Amino acid sequence: MSNQPDPTLTRILAELAPEDHLGVLLAAQVGGTPHELQLILQTTEYLAEQDGYRPTGQYIIRALGVVEHRLALGLFSNLVISAENSMLHRYNHPQVEVYFRGVPGQVDSLMLELQQLYGQTYGIYRHLADDINRTRPLGALLSTGYGLLGTMPAPFVEKLAPLLARYGLSLHTLEAESSPPRIPYHLLVMDDSFVIAQLFSADPMGTTRKATTTGQVGQAALESK
Repeated sequence: MSNQPDPTLTRILAELAPEDHLGVLLAAQVGGTPHELQLILQTTEYLAEQDGYRPTGQYIIRALGVVEHRLALGLFSNLVISAENSMLHRYNHPQVEVYFRGVPGQVDSLMLELQQLYGQTYGIYRHLADDINRTRPLGALLSTGYGLLGTMPAPFVEKLAPLLARYGLSLHTLEAESSPPRIPYHLLVMDDSFVIAQLFSADPMGTTRKATTTGQVGQAALESK
């Protein structure tokens, strides 16, 4: 993504900023390549006197270089685009092989704290099991006193070192064969939906001014095309 934000994306963010404005993800489809997604969405504002929502804009957002997504059609209240979110660690930062030495006095407590630290860092969309050495159960691995703990993003390893030190473990690292991408990845979030891609752009698709109830917002948008 260039240093200058896409003006239409900026406009969408502004339209959804007020608390009484909602977005509607109407459709999502693969674009011209397997790594392109096209999202069609509508912005709306609430009209208290009519107890309904008035569509204020309809847009297509194009995501290029998509590596991960999770989408649910329907209403959403927040839209955010970020270049720094922890969800991007596995794509924008070096991956590090973490080796440990030492036997923790309380293996179960260490495993619990490790799981909590991972969850606090990455939320519900990342799983510790994806980064841990799975050649044997984690408890058995830690009890051996040495070995490869896993391959993890460098920012998480910085948090991991103090935790292992508290349990008497030392670690050393080797950078895995990976390098940051030429074009960094960005994260687009719409409540529980998200897309991780290298480039995002948007264009308007026309608007309709008829107020509707919440349940009619999506249908009104489709009829306005």
